[in-house]
Amino acid sequence: MNTKHLFSLTTIWYLAFAAAISLVVPIIFEELNLSDVSRIGFALFGINIVYAIITGIVVGARKQPAVYLLFFPLIYLGGVRLFFESYAYYFALVYIVVALLAYGATKK
Repeated sequence: MNTKHLFSLTTIWYLAFAAAISLVVPIIFEELNLSDVSRIGFALFGINIVYAIITGIVVGARKQPAVYLLFFPLIYLGGVRLFFESYAYYFALVYIVVALLAYGATKK
């Protein structure tokens, strides 16, 4: 990935969506006073997995650099201390694997 792609509008969009999913969604669930089980189920297993799959498919279909797939897990790691317990760190690895699998499924 060269510097032209690094400072492109596409990179900013991927970063913005990754920040929204990994930081804003847990804030909304926190404000709704959902139980820990509901928050974990909806956020970690629901929304985040679906976002990782969609990101992998979009990046693969558009033949964009795979580095875009790392934005979400890295931002997620930054915000996990604010909203979840220490076991939630392992989900970043799951999100990377799921995104790479979706990315690989769309590549020819």
